[in-house]
Amino acid sequence: MAQNIVQQQNRRPVREKKLRLASLFTDAPVRVEPEEEKKVVVAGLVEANPTKEYPETYFKRAWAVFRGEFATLFKAALWFVAFTLPFIVIFAWFAKYFENMVLGGTYNFMGDIGVGFPGGGDSIAISVSRLYWEVKMPVICMLAGTLIIASVGLGALFYCVKRSYYQDFYKHITKTFWYGFAKFWWKYLVAMTCAILIGLAMGISLLYFLKEQALGAPGAGAYCAVIFTWIFGAPLLTIAPVMCGLFVTHELTFFQAFKNALVIIANAPFMVIIVCVLSVAPLLLCLAGMIFGIIVYAAMAFIGTFLVALFWIAMSSRGMKKCSIILDDMKKAELQNARRAAKVNPYANKNTTTINGSASNDSYQPQNQQKKKPQQNHYQNPKKKKKK
Repeated sequence: MAQNIVQQQNRRPVREKKLRLASLFTDAPVRVEPEEEKKVVVAGLVEANPTKEYPETYFKRAWAVFRGEFATLFKAALWFVAFTLPFIVIFAWFAKYFENMVLGGTYNFMGDIGVGFPGGGDSIAISVSRLYWEVKMPVICMLAGTLIIASVGLGALFYCVKRSYYQDFYKHITKTFWYGFAKFWWKYLVAMTCAILIGLAMGISLLYFLKEQALGAPGAGAYCAVIFTWIFGAPLLTIAPVMCGLFVTHELTFFQAFKNALVIIANAPFMVIIVCVLSVAPLLLCLAGMIFGIIVYAAMAFIGTFLVALFWIAMSSRGMKKCSIILDDMKKAELQNARRAAKVNPYANKNTTTINGSASNDSYQPQNQQKKKPQQNHYQNPKKKKKK
């Protein structure tokens, strides 16, 4: 009985993994970066590059690189902070100034509360709705514009982070930063602009719903705007982080990186969702208040940005490796199936000709059909005259 169970288990077909959206995937190699000019120590001898042993697993390696290359990445982040200065100016100063300019800062909510008190007070519902729509909404649009400006320098930071992640040694941080800026700035600008605009649409739809709710009558349009923008916008926001990792890690064009990002998301959705949620969480902490938001900005600008970049690069590299392995397994399985089919039907791989739309095998001959023997010509003396 036990023997039969073992035989049945062995006969069960092995479930083959299939690469979702395989037609969109481009199996590209990792980028090879140019080496820096090495310092000549002695005549004929140059300075050796320091090598550090980091874990092979992708996210453990990202955390190890964060600790081991902290000083180098921190210096690169100082250049990136210059691109984020418009954000902190709008957030820390102009937002409060704009609120006072629009709303005036003085309200009278004590009107019509009883006998002897003058009427004509402000309405809390109208004031709150104005705060959402006339103050918060323009400020969020301004902050989105500053994030687009910051995305221009994101490619330079990612290039430095990628070289540290793959141990492509570089000593001249400023030169490396601006080399990455010149090479990748437009790719990060396009990708992050699309992501920021999607996030802006989600935020505006939410503020519109809160404005209508403050007035006490949110209509069907407010509900539909929030539901549809968040249902379609949240998955689309995961594309940009994967693309940002692929730009600097693999030899891909912009559209190849876009298609590979879709393939990685389809084949490793949980990894992408977890990394994206952890990346966006610090920005949501800015809603806690002005002082807390400034602290979060300082932590993210100087430290958190290149930590997030390390995890985005690890996510993209792991996704590319996983998809490449699945694609190789699929090709091997197809080759094995073709060989098995050839063994079962040996005439399948021979040349066939198509006659009137039907395939016929030239080399195939039925067993019952016998070959005609060639007729033997008897010898005849040419000198002998033929009888008439």
